[in-house]
Amino acid sequence: MEQIVSQPLNDSPVRPTSSEPTTPRFRRREALSGIATLIAQRLAFGVLVLVAITYLSFLGLAMAQGLAFQPALARAAWKTTTYLARLAQGNLGLSTAGSITLPVAEVLPPTLSRSLGLLAATLLIATLAGVTLGTWAARHRHSHWSLLTLLASITGVSVPTFFAALLFQLAMIRWARAFGHPLLPLTGFGWDQHLILPALVLAARPIAQIARLTFVSLNDALEQDFVRTAHSKGLRPHLVMSRHVLRNAAIPILTTVGTSLRFSLSSLPVVEFFFGWPGLGLTLLKAISRQDDNLTVALLLCLGALFILVNLLLDIGYRLIDPRLREATAHIGERENALERVKSLLVGLRD
Repeated sequence: MEQIVSQPLNDSPVRPTSSEPTTPRFRRREALSGIATLIAQRLAFGVLVLVAITYLSFLGLAMAQGLAFQPALARAAWKTTTYLARLAQGNLGLSTAGSITLPVAEVLPPTLSRSLGLLAATLLIATLAGVTLGTWAARHRHSHWSLLTLLASITGVSVPTFFAALLFQLAMIRWARAFGHPLLPLTGFGWDQHLILPALVLAARPIAQIARLTFVSLNDALEQDFVRTAHSKGLRPHLVMSRHVLRNAAIPILTTVGTSLRFSLSSLPVVEFFFGWPGLGLTLLKAISRQDDNLTVALLLCLGALFILVNLLLDIGYRLIDPRLREATAHIGERENALERVKSLLVGLRD
C-alpha cells in the first residue's frame, strides 16, 4: 500500500479534457479533410501511373516497329520526354486519321463521347438488371429459382466477351432469315437501336457478376439478428430491405459495380470492333495498325485516366457509405502517404 500511495501524480493516465473538440461538426470537418488528402494522394499517384503508361506505350510501339530492346528503351525515353513537354503546352500532336492529317485534340472528343455513352448505357443496364436479379434471388433464397439464378450468373461470368458478341450476332442473323427483316442492326453507330447490341454484350458479364455478389451479400445480411429484430418490431418488408439490408450490403455491391466497369473498359476494343462502333477501342486498334503514335498514346492515356477516375470514385463512395471508413480516413495524415511510398520505391529501384 505504501508503494501505491507514494507514486507520483504524473504517472496517472492522461484523460481527455473537456476542451478537446468532439462535436459532430468537428468530426465531419476532420473526415472531409481526410478525404481531400486521400484524393490528393490518389491524383499524385495517378500522374505517375500516366507517365509510366506513356513510356510503356512508346516502348511497345517501338518494339512493334522492329527495334531491338535496348534501342527501343532509348527511343521510348526520348519520345516520352518530348511528348510530355508538348503535352504540358496543350499540344497532343497530329494524327493520320483516315486519309487526312488532323490534330489529335480534334479526334479525341467525338471518339471519347461515343465510348462514354456506350459505357454509361452498359453500366445502367448491368446495375439495374444485376441488382434486381440478385435481390429477387435473395428474397426467394429457399426456392429452386435462386439456385437457377446463381447457376446462370456463374455461366454468364464464364462466357468470354468475343463469344457473347458472336452469339448475339448469330441470333440476329437467324432472326433476319426467319422473319425476313433484322430485329436490331448488327453494325454501325447511332444513339438508337445501334446502341442495344454493343451495350448488351458489354453488360452480359457485369450483370452476372453483380447478380451473384448481390445475392451473396443480401443472403448474408438477411440472416443477421438486426433483420429479425426489425421484422419483430413490425417494419414493412420493403422498408427492412431498403433501410437495413441493402445499406449493409452496399459496399460489396458497389465494389462489384466498379469491377464490372473496369472489365467493360478492358473489353471495349473487342466489342467496338465486332459491332463497328467508332469509339475509343476501335479507334485505338486502327491507330495501332496505322502506327499512329500520337493518337495511340493519347487514347491509352484516356483509358488509364478512366481507370484512375473509377478507382478514385469507388474509394470516395466507400467512405461516404461506411462511417468506419470515414473515421479511418480522418486520420490518414498520421500514416505514411502515397508520395512517401513512391519515393521509397524509387530509391529502392535506384539502389
